[in-house]
Amino acid sequence: MNQRTWRAKRFSTLSLAIALITACSAEPIDNGPGGAGGSTSGGQGGGGQGAATSGGIGGMSAPTGGASGTSGGASGNGGSGGATAGSGGSGGTGGAPSGGSGGTGGAEPDGGGDPMTLFPSVDDLKAAGPYTPITVTATGPSGGYTLFHPQELGPDGLKNPILTWGNGATTVPGLFPMLPHLASHGFVVIASDNAFVTGAELIAGIDWLFEQNEDAASMFFGKLDTTNVGSFGYSLGSLGTFEIAADPRLTTTVHISGGAMDKAVVPNLKNPAAFFCGDPSDIANANCETDFEMATVPVFYGVFPGDHLGILGAFEEQIRHAVTGWLRWRLMHDDSLEAMFVGPSCSLCMDASWTVKQKDFDVAP
Repeated sequence: MNQRTWRAKRFSTLSLAIALITACSAEPIDNGPGGAGGSTSGGQGGGGQGAATSGGIGGMSAPTGGASGTSGGASGNGGSGGATAGSGGSGGTGGAPSGGSGGTGGAEPDGGGDPMTLFPSVDDLKAAGPYTPITVTATGPSGGYTLFHPQELGPDGLKNPILTWGNGATTVPGLFPMLPHLASHGFVVIASDNAFVTGAELIAGIDWLFEQNEDAASMFFGKLDTTNVGSFGYSLGSLGTFEIAADPRLTTTVHISGGAMDKAVVPNLKNPAAFFCGDPSDIANANCETDFEMATVPVFYGVFPGDHLGILGAFEEQIRHAVTGWLRWRLMHDDSLEAMFVGPSCSLCMDASWTVKQKDFDVAP
């Protein structure tokens, strides 16, 4: 399909979407401390403990052990291996009079020890999260974006995941309660104010937040998690998200009532994705169906019983609940939420207000 024909087709579909919308709106990971050696009569410094859950390498002893005593402690016992293939840790060197055991390894899943520090789980995804959402207008690149962020940036040393949002045609960020809601859960969301958002604008939003994370004068300096980044959008914004889905910085994408009209962009999906589309009364439904069939990455596809304007009306809370769960699972690594989306008995599968399809979910994030 040549560019002129594709653009004409896209414009035609967007025109229908516009008509419908118009009608509706009349810290670093350390190895554990090494054990000090034995007393003056010679104790033992223990090796580190291997990974408890995923093997990897065994635990590590301290680089030098404790300070040497009168005669030095004996070398420590080797650490035990990981669950599957870890090797033993080396012994600690001689030590101070009070000798102790060796420290544990690094954080899971790479080397045992204390688990990664995570954002706290929440009991009700429909309710506001534990943080205070702030909305900033006329910001971002050229002042053309709205920013939604938690007032409490970098809580307890955590870093906030990044989201770039694309509006539906003729809509603006302020029409979507989901955006400040996600900020209350700890996400930083940047949204172009363009009522006809493009993929390039979604990328520009990510670029800007990455720059802010490196700018010592910015309130976001060192507070953003540039390893957990998502793009999501509604209708036209979903199409923009398909366009940029191959960006290597992205961890996941979410598509709301926005199936790809140009199927050449579907292979851009490189990471797990979620589709939330309306029933056959949604003009995007047919494209959502074919996008799901064509995708070669894990996809959760949930259909709600409403039309293309569902997110702007009666089904907003239902969609917001699902999107919040997905993004907390994929970007905050809240593994308790895997059961919401994976397996024949997933919680959304058992919810009569969703019709669900899944593909290729053989591993957790």
